[in-house]
Amino acid sequence: MSHRAFWEAGYRVFGLHPITSDGRCGCGRKDCEAAGKHPLVSNWTSTPQWSEEQLEVMEETGQFDSGYGVLVRGLTVVDVDARNGGVESYKRLIEDVPEIAGAGLIVETGSGGGSRHLYFKCDEGLALIQHHPDYPGIDFKSSGFVVGPGSKHVSGNTYKILTGSPADIDRAPDVMIKGLSKPQRYRADIDGATVDVSHSDIEDMLSYMNPDVEHEIWIRTGMAIHHATMGTGFDVWDKWSAKGSKYPSRDTLLSGGIALARASILSRLAP
Repeated sequence: MSHRAFWEAGYRVFGLHPITSDGRCGCGRKDCEAAGKHPLVSNWTSTPQWSEEQLEVMEETGQFDSGYGVLVRGLTVVDVDARNGGVESYKRLIEDVPEIAGAGLIVETGSGGGSRHLYFKCDEGLALIQHHPDYPGIDFKSSGFVVGPGSKHVSGNTYKILTGSPADIDRAPDVMIKGLSKPQRYRADIDGATVDVSHSDIEDMLSYMNPDVEHEIWIRTGMAIHHATMGTGFDVWDKWSAKGSKYPSRDTLLSGGIALARASILSRLAP
């Protein structure tokens, strides 16, 4: 399985930096923690549907030699992370929504241990929550990207197809989409009290904070927003942060070093 199968099925793909012999990211930054998952280009969020000629040039220049990303656009991917309790959550999930087990494409991720990606079609731009409190260790991705099957993992493993192909990806079950639809408000605990907050409420709170705070406070703010909004508040954090003098462009944020901060937030929030 290669990037071409996704391209032929109408999905958008892009190359990833290689993994060096000592397990580092080939981007050259010694502090990069995204080995095997680092896009080659900063504007990957704007990846188009390549023409045959464009794809051939990218192939000839080795852009897909190590691996590739699949843009999660018009897709929702159930990302089961065995390291954070995802396997047990997945068992509960398919008991609750048996149709999920029938995904047209299921990929074993390079980390192994039962970690997997289950691909479904959905309406482009559909607003879904990324984390559901009933299923810790599972990300429900409706944006960003996932590493495609056949790609190398920093562990030395590869992402392998368990069943299906990109051409077999079918629409997500209605019950799943309904359960992941973003609520207008989110329930959060603040100093022991339960309150309901919206994105606009959080934006209002942030208006009283200087975005040029110390890095640790900035990270903790992002963590708090992520937690309070069930993983949907990244754009709120981004909008507030962009008002500060220290903040780079969104493309740089998502592809460069600060993307690692976001990854750190996700890993530190995971159970």
